[in-house]
Amino acid sequence: MIPIHLRISGFLSYRDPVELDFNAFDLACISGHNGAGKSSLLDAITWTLFGEARGKSSDVINLHADVKAAEVILTFEHEGNKYRVQRSLPRGKNTVLEFQVLDSRQQTADDESLAVSSQPSTVKGTWKPLTEKTTRDTQARIEQTLRLDYETFVNASFFLQGKADQFTQQNASKRKDVLSNILGLEMWEEYKNRTAEKRKKIEAEVETIDGRMAEIDAELAEEEARKLRLGELQTSLNQLSTAREAQESVLQNLKRTSALVEEQRKLTSTLATGLERSRAALASLEIRLAEKEAERASYADLVTRAKEIESAYKAWQKARKDLEELDKSAAEFHEHQKERAPLQERIAVEKAKLEEEKRSLLVEEEAVSDQQSAIGNIKKEIE
Repeated sequence: MIPIHLRISGFLSYRDPVELDFNAFDLACISGHNGAGKSSLLDAITWTLFGEARGKSSDVINLHADVKAAEVILTFEHEGNKYRVQRSLPRGKNTVLEFQVLDSRQQTADDESLAVSSQPSTVKGTWKPLTEKTTRDTQARIEQTLRLDYETFVNASFFLQGKADQFTQQNASKRKDVLSNILGLEMWEEYKNRTAEKRKKIEAEVETIDGRMAEIDAELAEEEARKLRLGELQTSLNQLSTAREAQESVLQNLKRTSALVEEQRKLTSTLATGLERSRAALASLEIRLAEKEAERASYADLVTRAKEIESAYKAWQKARKDLEELDKSAAEFHEHQKERAPLQERIAVEKAKLEEEKRSLLVEEEAVSDQQSAIGNIKKEIE
């Protein structure tokens, strides 16, 4: 860790803001009267980095009534990166700790306008926050970055006033811990653990790859058999395609036949309806014919009585009225005879038509029956 800039305000002996630019000198000797603030400069470094200084934490605030808080900002370089730690302790409140790293690739006009007290002129770029959610976590992040805690720092890099021999006064176990922290042995232990984890992961991946390679080799060994099987399946597919096309052709024919059958069915239904009408008309004509036959029989009876009428001619005068009636009856009879002739002719014509339609319907019915039988046979073949 190489310090670059230190700013102190309201901390121990320093009521007003004081700044120290470490780039201005290579070697420095701090001298002055007692209470001038020599040790306060060193305490400011340990306090801002680790929250540790002489006395209680609340004692770091300057006693002057105008001082509301103690604040120290330390900018330093570590392993090629520039960091800034800002620790402040408002009177009667908790410590506020911020940790930042400089991103020199991003520089704006706002960066250059920052106050010299918060960023030295030699530092250009954008500060990116590394502050965690809690002060404890942020402190752990700082110590992890430096790979030093307070005890290691004051025993190896920074000797406190009156405690230059503190390291030699430690027991063997404590000195071992300090040296281990200084040499970064715990880092190598961490590297060892990471390496072991990575090795396990790689071995698992290799095992997975080996298994996959074995599967691929097995699949490659079956390549010829699969090609033969593929050829067989392709041949079968072609055959099925041909059969499918034939079945589709049969299906289309069946659809056309079914449509024709449906048309014939409709025609048959129409003809059947017409036949029923004709039969009803024929029945009506037969009834009328029977009526006319009965009427004719009645008239024939009158005709058979002509001899009686002739024998009674002599009594014509007496029976004149009867004769007139008979004349009227004869006239009516002749009229009925005239009406009967066309009716008989019409009945004969209608009978002939009905017989012809009956024969035609029987032929069509037989054709439809044959078609239905053919459709039934085709459906059985499809199934």
